Amino acid sequence: ADEVPLEDELKKYPICVHCGMNRGMWHHSRHLVHYDDGLAVGTCSIRCLAVNLSLNLDRGVKAIWVADYADSGKPKKMVNADLATYLVGSSLKGTMTMNSKMAFASEKAAADVKGASGGSLVSFNSALLSAYQDMAQDTIMIRKRRAEKQKKRMKKTAQ
Repeated sequence: ADEVPLEDELKKYPICVHCGMNRGMWHHSRHLVHYDDGLAVGTCSIRCLAVNLSLNLDRGVKAIWVADYADSGKPKKMVNADLATYLVGSSLKGTMTMNSKMAFASEKAAADVKGASGGSLVSFNSALLSAYQDMAQDTIMIRKRRAEKQKKRMKKTAQ
């Protein structure tokens, strides 16, 4: 149990529990869920958050935080996901997805990025729904990329 999950969260939860990605490298799209029994789980993206929420369906959620894409800090500050505005389907590079889903603390900041990058402004719940809808195609893409990397490693090892 972790009663203060945001405190040093990248040190406590450095790796995404579902894909193994370094959350510090992907600090701009990371999420952190805190369940009502005290369990806290860090993910690299809303896609991996969706996986975690599905696996923990019987746990109540105390809070979900997301990185504010507009924040200039490194790592980007975390904000309550329910209060964030998500930009879905823009030309921004997605994390673990082909259909980008980035969160902003400010709707105005999200609208400014939308003007340059396209996409749609939505709530957390709509972005989560989009993550679930994209999951099958994203899983196929991830499996293909990992198979290609494995093939390259095997080729190098054989030489």
